[in-house]
Amino acid sequence: MSNITFDIMWREAMMELLDQLEFEAPEDPSMTPTEFSEWTCIYLRYLGIYKKLELAYDQMVHPQKATQLRKALDATIGRTLELKDYLVQRAINYDFFPVDDLLVDLKLTPEALDIPVPRYYVDARAEELNARLKFLGALVDKYNIIAPTVDAPLYPLPPMEPEEALLVIQANERGRQGRIRARVMERIKFDMEYDKRREALGISSMTNEEAATKMQALMRGFSARRKIHKESREELVFIGMRFRHADKENDPSTTMVKNFVRRKLVKGENYMEYMDALDPIKQRMAHIEGPAMRETIQDKINAWLVENRHPTTGEYPDLPDEEEGGSKNILNPPPELEPEEKKGKKAKGKGGKDAKSPKDKKEKKGKKAKKEPPPKIDPKDLPVPNFFVPLIEQGVQNFVATWQDKDESGNFWQKHDGELAKEGLRPVVFEKVRLEVDDEMRVLIENLKDMVIAERAAKTGKKAKKKKGKKKKGKGKKKKGKEKKKKKDPTADRSIESIFAELASHGLVEVIPKRKLDEYIGSYNFIGSAQESANIVPDGSMSQVRNFLAEHVALPLGSQLVHEKAPILKTCLLYGLPQTGKTTLAHAIANETGAVFLNLSPRKTDGLYGGKGGALLIHMIFKIARVLSPAVVYIDEVEKVFIKNKKIAKQFKEQGYKDPPNRILKLLLKEVKGLAPGERVVVIGNSCKPQLAVKKDMKAMIKFFQRQVYCPLPDYASVRLLWPALITRYGGFLNQDFDLTSLAQLTVGYSPGMMVEVCRSMLTHRRLVLLKERGMEITLDEMIKHLAKMRPIAAETEEELRTWTLHLPWSVAKRGPPPKPPKKKKKGKK
Repeated sequence: MSNITFDIMWREAMMELLDQLEFEAPEDPSMTPTEFSEWTCIYLRYLGIYKKLELAYDQMVHPQKATQLRKALDATIGRTLELKDYLVQRAINYDFFPVDDLLVDLKLTPEALDIPVPRYYVDARAEELNARLKFLGALVDKYNIIAPTVDAPLYPLPPMEPEEALLVIQANERGRQGRIRARVMERIKFDMEYDKRREALGISSMTNEEAATKMQALMRGFSARRKIHKESREELVFIGMRFRHADKENDPSTTMVKNFVRRKLVKGENYMEYMDALDPIKQRMAHIEGPAMRETIQDKINAWLVENRHPTTGEYPDLPDEEEGGSKNILNPPPELEPEEKKGKKAKGKGGKDAKSPKDKKEKKGKKAKKEPPPKIDPKDLPVPNFFVPLIEQGVQNFVATWQDKDESGNFWQKHDGELAKEGLRPVVFEKVRLEVDDEMRVLIENLKDMVIAERAAKTGKKAKKKKGKKKKGKGKKKKGKEKKKKKDPTADRSIESIFAELASHGLVEVIPKRKLDEYIGSYNFIGSAQESANIVPDGSMSQVRNFLAEHVALPLGSQLVHEKAPILKTCLLYGLPQTGKTTLAHAIANETGAVFLNLSPRKTDGLYGGKGGALLIHMIFKIARVLSPAVVYIDEVEKVFIKNKKIAKQFKEQGYKDPPNRILKLLLKEVKGLAPGERVVVIGNSCKPQLAVKKDMKAMIKFFQRQVYCPLPDYASVRLLWPALITRYGGFLNQDFDLTSLAQLTVGYSPGMMVEVCRSMLTHRRLVLLKERGMEITLDEMIKHLAKMRPIAAETEEELRTWTLHLPWSVAKRGPPPKPPKKKKKGKK
């Protein structure tokens, strides 16, 4: 792909953005979209535009184009999140509302809903992330911490003494020799029985020539059958009824990936060259254009001094301080308010609408006003958020003004444009000159004031006395009202590096395996609309769960602008059966956003910072999370943190817990409540048994997490996608004749973790060598042998989680309140 390819992609995306803005706000108000389906179509189009902009930015070599494209990309991400949040509210807080019917109408495939995480989240911070990883790796080696790995031992064994190990080896060797001896003896016995049968039937032994003839016939038949089988396969490939095995070396997709990597290197070189060129350009502009700028600023300030000089005393006004803007308001005065607006402001200050009468104040002091519940708003009447619309408009205008008609035929290598660099630096140079002129003018004004005082003294005949400078407003005066007390920082005297090292020494800052969201493989629910029409509320499919986390957690976490202005999640709960990919998703989010991974699980924190030290622990975790943001605070078995039931708490002690897991609950609630937009920290909870939290504990847990996402078992369609992907990941391959349908039907009800264990136990190093060298194939019988060692998850266990799902707010709104459990009958007296 060439430079023009991504230029055209950028151009198309900007034109589509323009069409979107016109469609959202047409000239005729009656044409404004109002229906849920209309806004869903707008949302789907924004998703397509986002993907184009993301790919174009990732491969844009020109540094100035990339800078402008980045602004449009962030604005599009924010707009997409705004619309998704609006649609979720209209769908009664149901995140997985079906859109399959709209995909058919728009002629789109389910892949159109896949949301990639922008690659620049990690690429732009590559040096920082590598340095942090090296530092963390050194700490892991220093304190001998066992980091989580993707391929942990399937069956870990306890350590053994050398003598015990020798005995095991001897026993295995004797067994191996015995098996070989038994096979040899079995073969000898078979040959003896065969010879006896031939003698009993009177069959004479063959001569060498007869034996050779028979062997030749068998070999010719075998070779002929193999040749015919090969020709039939080639014929099917030729007519397009069979896929050809991809040649990795000559595969076009491999070549494209290599080109993408090469373009990124060129992009980095061009950007560094552009940054190096900015300082010389700035100095040249200051030398050439600086004097003219200085003269213009001085003239305007002089005119302002003359206009604002006191008519009787002749005193000159003070130049505003830099905190108040300096000479900015003099050079660019704000527009004057109209008389009506001035009256409105005065009215607000003096007994206007906003002013409260003394009677109301007395009533409030005497009686506490009862909080009235907020009025219910029809979802159709909800206002559509539009914070990012002006940013998109600005991005489109900048593109049209700068790049749409620009001739770049002479810029083959896509180097930076000097004239555009000057235009971008001119405000910077002007601001620098303005600050210098302000300092000079303040000295000049003081001299002028001294001259005025001296002239006045000469006229009156008195000695000139210098006036003391006016005290700045706000200083020395105590503010009315209660001042918020600043939180005491118990680690104020410590560096971030020392806190980070301390947490890493306890294993609370983890080196996580390199996972991506694409590894959470699953299919889309193709019958969601049909289920909705039948009043069935389905759970989110694996594909929908992956896209939800990418959109609502990963996208805001990686961008500062998006996190400050778009709807965000501070907390998210992933619950489901064991080995359904919950931890994988948390690791993938941290990897794709370049976030630091902090593990606050009860098993990790047990025995650390006992007693009142829990407050210090939570403080350090969230201090590191804020400073090194983005950050993921991960809590495994999170239900234990919310359980206050004494009976269940006793069970935790029996399980070996030294400290109660809920000791961090109050501190955790306080820290999460204090997270502000722009502080890119997300708390991800993981739970296999959320049903352990009951009654008040369950309500507190559901209230704490803004979203509760169920990670389901793979259905038939997802299993068909999972098996080929997992086998390929571990080095194997499935022949086209493999009965994947039967395998998928057999393994519905198995978790992805179980499938991974089957692949790892089956595709050993020796097995992979045999597959490659001898051309052997994976068979269904072979896989069934390994599957037989696994137990599928019981339906009752899954049903317990589905019952717990009925208590979630969105489920209550869509399905109604859950059925009450039957009351136990009391045993009466006989």
